[in-house]
Amino acid sequence: MATTTAEVNGTTSPHSWILAAGASKVAAVNSPDDDATSYIDSSNTSGTIQTFTVTPGLNQGDTITQIDINIRAKRGGTLDANYVVGYSFTPQGGGTQTGQSTAFTAGTNWNSSTFTDPALSVPWGSDLTVNVRNTQGRRVLVTTLNLTITYTPGPTGPAAAVFAHIHRMQLSVC
Repeated sequence: MATTTAEVNGTTSPHSWILAAGASKVAAVNSPDDDATSYIDSSNTSGTIQTFTVTPGLNQGDTITQIDINIRAKRGGTLDANYVVGYSFTPQGGGTQTGQSTAFTAGTNWNSSTFTDPALSVPWGSDLTVNVRNTQGRRVLVTTLNLTITYTPGPTGPAAAVFAHIHRMQLSVC
């Protein structure tokens, strides 16, 4: 097993949250964890979604076994606010793989939470997105959003090349 941490690299629809502080929505939720220096804001409208694109360092043939969505958030008003996070991607061969957390609560202080989607066995394909959605008519502020992907490397790279070379040598000897 191997892991890779992937930060967001763009926005895509739906993207209804606002940039409250920082240079861009992408920069606001990427490293470092800078809390109030850069963050996005859901507004008071329930069900607003902010979606980001992610390009993980995975190869075709890698099999994803777990996805963790890491988020750092706090409430934007006087009342605690609930929110969920989720992901979606196209597995190799087509279809859609998705996952969504149960509700997290954004409180008075910045707090880190993680949604874990374990026991997967999905071949990496393309088009990974991650999103955050507020589930109440209360503001949620997010300063960090990234993924940790656990995977089994596929038959690529140096080990696969060595195996292929040995296999060719065996065939030529026969």
